[in-house]
Amino acid sequence: MKTARAGALLLAAALSTVFPSGCRKAPDRYGSHDAFLPVVFWSPAHGFRPWAARLTLSAPEGEAARIRVTRWPPDSAEAEEELIDVPAGATRRVPARTPPSTPASITFESRTPFSAKASIVDRRGLVPPLDVPVLSLKALARPGDTLRLGPIVSNASETTHFGFTLSGLGRDAAPFRVLIRLTEPGTGALLHESTLVLKGLPDTVEDPWKRFSLQPGTPFDLAVTFVGGVRGRPVATGLWVYGIVSVKATGAGRFLETRVERASAQH
Repeated sequence: MKTARAGALLLAAALSTVFPSGCRKAPDRYGSHDAFLPVVFWSPAHGFRPWAARLTLSAPEGEAARIRVTRWPPDSAEAEEELIDVPAGATRRVPARTPPSTPASITFESRTPFSAKASIVDRRGLVPPLDVPVLSLKALARPGDTLRLGPIVSNASETTHFGFTLSGLGRDAAPFRVLIRLTEPGTGALLHESTLVLKGLPDTVEDPWKRFSLQPGTPFDLAVTFVGGVRGRPVATGLWVYGIVSVKATGAGRFLETRVERASAQH
């Protein structure tokens, strides 16, 4: 699943077609019931899609659900928003419709209860599915909050990468400023500190040791403090940071736990 860098040029080209004017407004909230997928991904190779996002929505028995899907970024302007009707007690598949080889987020909203599931599967059957965490929009970090995860490692048996993500409902508040702190596991000794500006699209850090000038393979814990929007616009939803550990021998992956430290109990 390490093809996000190769997809950067594809993403730039896709977005120049999808949002040529750069002024398309993010949609307003649709309902109080929601689910947020921090990352979905699919990758083509030689005309075949070895990696594919499998997404499903379910409605409870006795009550149908009309669910709005918001993809960020989508593979076309028409795919950014979609309404999907799920009959009571039924489950329906959802097309990912995101740019190839590019991490993206998906937000589901409804006025009635529903549930969502997601995984990234190897259609060749060589690697077990990677189940994607399903979050609430309320779980995302607000300005002042700190997201923590780790340890981030790269050794003979496994390697880790992480990414920044947000809901398409909150992209009007971007760019976002974040404070990055990398510390030594156990001792808390500071290894790196810097401020980054996130432009408003999901961003994958595939080689943090190179990006943050660390000795290759140095394990570290990651803390990301969400400072706020650069332009001072209200933050509608929030920010998330995820980490994925990949086992080198098998290619199997798992998500690290992301912990949120709230700046205020008022969130």
